[in-house]
Amino acid sequence: MYKLFVTDADGSLLNSNSEISDKNKEAIKEVISRGVIFTIATGRMFSSILPYAHELNINAPVISYNGALIKDIYTKKVYYYSPIQTEDAIFAIRLLKESGYHINLYIDDELYVEEITDRVEWYLSFNNVTVNAVGNLEEFLKKTGSVTAKIYALNDIKNPISIDAEIYDEISKRLTISSSGGGHLEINAKGVSKGNALKTLANMYSIKREQVVAIGDNLNDLSMIEYAGLGIAMGNAPDIVKIKADYTTLSNDEDGVAHVIDKFFLNKKTVAV
Repeated sequence: MYKLFVTDADGSLLNSNSEISDKNKEAIKEVISRGVIFTIATGRMFSSILPYAHELNINAPVISYNGALIKDIYTKKVYYYSPIQTEDAIFAIRLLKESGYHINLYIDDELYVEEITDRVEWYLSFNNVTVNAVGNLEEFLKKTGSVTAKIYALNDIKNPISIDAEIYDEISKRLTISSSGGGHLEINAKGVSKGNALKTLANMYSIKREQVVAIGDNLNDLSMIEYAGLGIAMGNAPDIVKIKADYTTLSNDEDGVAHVIDKFFLNKKTVAV
C-alpha cells in the first residue's frame, strides 16, 4: 500500500499553461481524503510554488529548490535547508558567466539577478516572485556573504547549447548539477537532490521507501524517481527518464498525475500507457 505520493510541478502536475487541470485536482483531493500524504517536489522557489500548494490543500511540507528546502506551507516551519555557501556560489557564477549563462540566485526566497534581461522576463512570465537587480553578483555576494538556495543558470532561450564538459566537471567537484530542460542548469549544494529530500520527508513520517510514489518529467527528477518504491515518468519526459522509471504515465497535458492516482491508488480501470 502506497502512503506517500510526491509529484514534480512544471511538466508534471502543471500543464503547458502552468495550470493544474480539474481532473488532477479532483484525483489529488480524493487521494488525500483516503489518508495518503501528498506534496510537491519542485525546482521552483517556495514562494512560487505556494499558490499551487494551497490550491490543492496539500497535507505535507513542500520540497522546493530541487530539494534544498523542505518547508511547511501553513506554519512556515523549515524542516531542512541546505544552501550553497558564498565561496562555492562565486566559484560557479564565474565559470557559468564565462560560458554565456544568465544567473539567477535565490536568497531568503527572493530572486537576485545582475540586471533585467529577456531571460529574466521569460522566467518571471511563469513565476510571480520578487526580483532584485543588484549588478555584479560576485561582488554582491562578496559584500553580503549571502548563501543561496540554488543557482539557476539560464541558457540561450531560443538556441540552447550544452555546457562545456570541463566546466561541468569543475563545478561538479564542489556542487550538484542537474537540468530542468531547455538547456538550463539547476545547481545546488553538494548532496542536495529531490531524491534525498524525499528520503528525508519519508523518514519524517516513518514511511518505508517501497511505500513511496514519485513522478517527474526531467533530469532533476531522476533522483526521486529512482528513490521511490514506484518511480514514474511523465509521457512528455525524455527517454532517459522513462528508462529509469518503473512506469510511464500520460503527458502533463493529458492529466498524467490523475492517471497515476486512478491506477495505483484508487484502483480504477485505466488505459495502459
